Amino acid sequence: MAEIQSNIQDFFKNKCVFVTGGTGFLGKLIVNKLIRSCSQIKHIYLLIRDKKGKNAHERLEDIFNMPIFKDIDATSLKKISALRGDCSQADLGLSVEDLNMLIKEVNIIFHSAATVRFDERLDIAIGINVIGTREIVKLAHKAENLASYLHVSTAFSNCHNKRIDEKFYNLPYNYEKLIHLYKTKSSNILEKMKPFLLGPMPNTYVMTKAAAEQLIKREARGLPVTIVRPAIVIATANEPLPGWIDNLYGPTGIVTGVMTGIIKSLPCDLNAVTDLVPADLTVNALIAASWDTHVRHCRAEPSESIENHTDDPRIFNFVSSPENPLTWRIFSTTLMYYILHRPTAKAMWYPTLIMNASVFLHKLTILILHYLPAFLLDLVFICTGNKLRLVDQYKKIGRFTDILEYFSTREWIFSNQNVQSLWNSLNNDDKALFPFDIKNMHWEEYLDTYHKGIMTFLLKEGQDKLPVARKRLHGLYICHMIFKGAVYIGLMMLLWVILKRIFLA
Repeated sequence: MAEIQSNIQDFFKNKCVFVTGGTGFLGKLIVNKLIRSCSQIKHIYLLIRDKKGKNAHERLEDIFNMPIFKDIDATSLKKISALRGDCSQADLGLSVEDLNMLIKEVNIIFHSAATVRFDERLDIAIGINVIGTREIVKLAHKAENLASYLHVSTAFSNCHNKRIDEKFYNLPYNYEKLIHLYKTKSSNILEKMKPFLLGPMPNTYVMTKAAAEQLIKREARGLPVTIVRPAIVIATANEPLPGWIDNLYGPTGIVTGVMTGIIKSLPCDLNAVTDLVPADLTVNALIAASWDTHVRHCRAEPSESIENHTDDPRIFNFVSSPENPLTWRIFSTTLMYYILHRPTAKAMWYPTLIMNASVFLHKLTILILHYLPAFLLDLVFICTGNKLRLVDQYKKIGRFTDILEYFSTREWIFSNQNVQSLWNSLNNDDKALFPFDIKNMHWEEYLDTYHKGIMTFLLKEGQDKLPVARKRLHGLYICHMIFKGAVYIGLMMLLWVILKRIFLA
């Protein structure tokens, strides 16, 4: 068997890696891929804050207990350590000892920490997404042996533009102004200022991610730094487990809601092209871009000092639409097929989905399909002493879908030449070890895997539940048809009353 000649593995050999956001979905997969595929890596340090009564080390143990880490040996796991800190604090909230250790030892940085909630409070979004980036840049400048610094952004950081190329864009605000407001204004005042500060941006997430890019352009000058902008990251395609997902963010929350019959209507342009990317391909692209950063930095003119280095960091748009476009129509119809043929036993109502580009029609649909049955069931719950209030739950779902409406009723033109060039620069061994070529994706096969992943990892259901689920689905279908017939009869009666008053008045 020929020896593998992987440039990427060779780059990570004997390197110390620092990862922020290691407890997040993408961060876990970065750590997992590095420890599995770069066995000669020296050490991986994760910045983890105490949360919900658990310290950083306890939270790391929780990560190790996840399915994606169950096959990794104890010796490899010992190469992963938690550092207690918080990226929104000065010096990342690290102890003096840990900070000095990173300055001396760290070679590679992956900054993936971010709050990804679209409706996040502005002060929290600035603190994590902007202040956190500044603190990482400060660490990178101090690091004595830094080879590569990879910043994870989002493909929608400049979504106020119709076309998004792999370059920096001028913004209608300055990141320094946001930091100043963060330090001088209370959270309540910032919330009142938010509509004005957002400008053309749809939410605080993309706004602060764009500000972080601006900060890197100005303050990371001379560093071996690269920005990768992934599109909407969803479940893995193949590794470490097919379909692995651990959160309900974005489309996954919607799909799960449809599977359980809770969500029946969405504001969406079915003909619009969406940009979804599997998480494992995204991680492979991030790792390859980290290697590429070092290669490009080493090729820089030896006479050019860091202080005089003026080139902007390279940007990679890791998106699917330029090479392998997927419309919302194909996404929804394909998933509905799998949802009905492989139903969940947790379904509360028969799965149906109506998608309207018209906001008015969407509001009318949810009034009939969401709020009307929820109101009737709430009356039953009140009479039986049940505290569950479905109307309140649907109000929360409505706020969630309203936030996503901006992205499901629009499409963007992305370029990804840098990503394609990066893929073409890999040798055959690296292409096999770190695949991220999106053009060879088979969407129907992947969406099947995605659906199975939601069933397995989020709903915790296996094949043994299918007979019960199908029997339940049949019963829910009968209820659905009865309700549907009642609504039609009610609408016909209402129309008759209206017409009668008009013509017999």
